Amino acid sequence: MNKRFILVASALVLTSACATQSTELELQSLTDTPETWVMAEGESESVLTGWLEAMDDPKLRTLVDEALAANSEINAAQGRLNRARAILSQSNAAQGPSLSAEGRASVSEGFGGSADTSSYTAALNASWEADLWGRLSSASAADARTADAAEADFKATQQLIAASTAQAYFQLIEANQLANVEQTNLESLEETLGFVSIQFERGLRSSEDIALIRADVETSRASLDLAHQARRDATRAIEILIGRYPSASLQVGSKTPERPAVSVIGLPGDLLTRRPDLRSAKLTLLGQYARTQTARADLLPRLSAQASFDGTNSALEDLFDPSALAASLLINGSQALFDGGARRARIKAAEADADIALANYQLLLLAAYNEVETELDRGRVLERREVFLSTALSEAEDALQFSRFRYELGESDLLNVLSIQQRVASLEAELARAQRARLDQYVSLALALGREI
Repeated sequence: MNKRFILVASALVLTSACATQSTELELQSLTDTPETWVMAEGESESVLTGWLEAMDDPKLRTLVDEALAANSEINAAQGRLNRARAILSQSNAAQGPSLSAEGRASVSEGFGGSADTSSYTAALNASWEADLWGRLSSASAADARTADAAEADFKATQQLIAASTAQAYFQLIEANQLANVEQTNLESLEETLGFVSIQFERGLRSSEDIALIRADVETSRASLDLAHQARRDATRAIEILIGRYPSASLQVGSKTPERPAVSVIGLPGDLLTRRPDLRSAKLTLLGQYARTQTARADLLPRLSAQASFDGTNSALEDLFDPSALAASLLINGSQALFDGGARRARIKAAEADADIALANYQLLLLAAYNEVETELDRGRVLERREVFLSTALSEAEDALQFSRFRYELGESDLLNVLSIQQRVASLEAELARAQRARLDQYVSLALALGREI
């Protein structure tokens, strides 16, 4: 019987060790990453500065600080972290001895001439379970991984909220710019309407020209109204992020912040240590493997000790008289013989959870690489787009100036002028969107790379 017990225990401990080694091998195979990014242009140095510091925008810095202090998602992540740390403390405490004290007093009143009696008892009890097979330490290790993962999640939430606040800030600036474009376009159309009206009164322009320009003026007014609504929506979005009431009262300017140059992006392998979501996924996986070890160790016997030191006396003042004191020690060993397969089912469930965590880690790792490659690709496209749009806008403005001059001379019709004017307004709006998209891409790339705030 003893030999069989030793063989079973040794097999389970060996299985636990092999599972740990298997986990490390699987993680190593998942982290076989390329030396450089495919879409990068030779950058291989480490990223040192935070993206918010590189932006050098005091207003943005203030809004991000406010969001980090008041956002409800961050508060919830902090709560989850506090909970995980508390559970870890409970798990660590389970590995040590416990000590308790108790006291009892009883008084009996005699009847029929019998004497009253009283009894007083004080006891000090201690208990401790030996961690023979690593069940308690594995449970503690799993909870430690969970707490570390919660801390990484908290940091990931901070980074996400900071990035979302910055992108909402850029969105609001763009909304201001688009509203300004619509306002300028409306003022230009109203000026053209005034000129055409004077020409019409002199019999130099047709009723068709008057109707056409009036239609464009009213269309522009409708567009301006929508632009104002979009600006209010963008304002409310950022107010929600920073924990304010969505009153659409936050004021920011309409000047596009300067986009910092991304000259260094680091190596693909850096993501494994830099991105908090990847760290969290890895810690969750390691924690699940530790829980599997805990479930396996639960198949083995348990050994515990209980000790007590107590005294009983009829007189309270003599309670601690040496003659009334007694001590006891109990060594207890237990082994479950039949549980209907419950413990082995818990092992299978723990192994399944570990398989799920491994698959999630692999998916997240590939998604992280894809995010960086995608943002690098998008950055190139957006940079060229901004150049193309700037050139196109400059050419369209020249064309509008020539067209107006020819119209005033009677060498061109009004429809041509209005068409070019709308093209100019459209290009101004597209350029504002392209500049905002480049800022968004900068922050998204920093987030994908795991750069510090």
